[in-house]
Amino acid sequence: MNAYSHILAAILLTLGAATSHAQKAKPLTASFWVAGVCSRCETTIEKALDTRGIITADYDLKAHELTVVFNPSKISEADIHVLLNEVGYDTASSRCTDEQYSRTHSCCKYREMSDH
Repeated sequence: MNAYSHILAAILLTLGAATSHAQKAKPLTASFWVAGVCSRCETTIEKALDTRGIITADYDLKAHELTVVFNPSKISEADIHVLLNEVGYDTASSRCTDEQYSRTHSCCKYREMSDH
């Protein structure tokens, strides 16, 4: 093995270790407020998070709190908020557009209710 082969082998080992580490990121848990008023909201919120990188998503309707366990190497917490906005729900750190909100079912119009 010549000097170049040793250098190439060292680079490949370093890249392999970095990739392996990124793929084995420990799951994170996040809990935050999400607007929602009924069981249809709960279903929609949880279904929106049935995607790559989400391990579990549980929405507590009474508390308006979502608890998500996710793989941070595949999805970020900010991305989770975006997914919820896309299906028409405001979150603790982001508000969906009026167009996104208009797609929620008529019984799910939380912005028109005093308690949500």
